[in-house]
Amino acid sequence: LVRGVGLSNYGPVGLRRVAERLKSRGVPLATAQVQFSLLTESNDEFVETCREFGIRPIAYSPLCLGILTGKYSGSEAAPLPPPPRGWLFGALLGDRGLQDLIELLSEIGASRGKSAAQVAINWCICKGAIPLVGVKTTQQAEENLGATGWRLSSSEVAELDRAAQKAPKTQPNP
Repeated sequence: LVRGVGLSNYGPVGLRRVAERLKSRGVPLATAQVQFSLLTESNDEFVETCREFGIRPIAYSPLCLGILTGKYSGSEAAPLPPPPRGWLFGALLGDRGLQDLIELLSEIGASRGKSAAQVAINWCICKGAIPLVGVKTTQQAEENLGATGWRLSSSEVAELDRAAQKAPKTQPNP
C-alpha cells in the first residue's frame, strides 16, 4: 500500500541515522524535506546523504521567505513582516554578506534575463533538490516557473556558493 515514507527537518546527521534504521526494517525512505537555500547550512552534505540512500531531497523555503528575492532590500523595499519574523529579517538584512549575495543573484539574473528569485530557485535545482516554493499570487507562480528549463553554469553555482559562505545563516537543520 505504501511505497515509501518522507521526512521533514532532518539535517545530514539525523537523516543518516533515520535512513539506516528504516533501511534495517525494510521501510523505504523516499523523500527528505528541509529548509534549503543559499542561507542554510550543510546543503551539499544533505544532498550527498540523500544520494547515498536514494532519497529525493525537497527544498522548502528556497527563497528564504522572500529575503533572497531582494523584496526587503533596496530603495523600494517592502515593509518587514511583524515580529518575530521581522526581528530575524532585520538582523539578517543588516549583514553586508547578505547584501552582496542578493546583488550577485540580481547580477546573474540580469545577465540571463532572469530574476533574482529565478536564480535562487535554479541554484537549488542545480544542487539536486526539488524546490518547494510558496506563492501568494499568480504572478509569483508564473515568475517561479521561469526558474525551470535552464541551468546555472558550474561557475555561477560556485560563485553563489562562495558568496553564500559570507552571508548569515538561518536556523540549522538538525
